[in-house]
Amino acid sequence: MRGDFGAYIDQKRKGRSSDGSDILLRDLAKAMGNMSVSYLSNIIKGRHNPPDKKYLEIIADELHLDADERDEMYDLAGRERNEAAPDLPGYIMDENLPHVRVALRKANKKGLGDDFWKRVAEEIDKNGGTDE
Repeated sequence: MRGDFGAYIDQKRKGRSSDGSDILLRDLAKAMGNMSVSYLSNIIKGRHNPPDKKYLEIIADELHLDADERDEMYDLAGRERNEAAPDLPGYIMDENLPHVRVALRKANKKGLGDDFWKRVAEEIDKNGGTDE
C-alpha cells in the first residue's frame, strides 16, 4: 500500500539516535548525500516512491536496522515501487545462477504458493550455509 514504506521509516527513526532521541530527517538527508529534506519528507509521506538500493542501504545503516528490519524495508520499498525487493534482482539475475530463474518460473507456472516457499526456506535453513 502506498505510504507503508514511509510509515515504516518514520517509525524506525524514533529513538534510534545514539542519545536515544529521534533521527532527524535533515540528518538522514545529509547522510544520503545532501538529499533535499523536502524530497525525503515526500518519500516518508508516500508522495514519492522509495529511493533506489544505494539510498536504502544508507537509510538502513543510519537507522541501525537489523537484518530482519532491513529485509522488511526492502520488501516495503519493492512493493511500493511495484517491483521485486531491491536486494533481490542481483541474485535472481546472476548469470552463474540460471536455476534460480528456472525454479521461479516453474513455481509461478504451477501456481505454487507461500506454503511451498515456506518449505523451501526451511530446507535452506536446515541444509544451507550461513546467513550474511
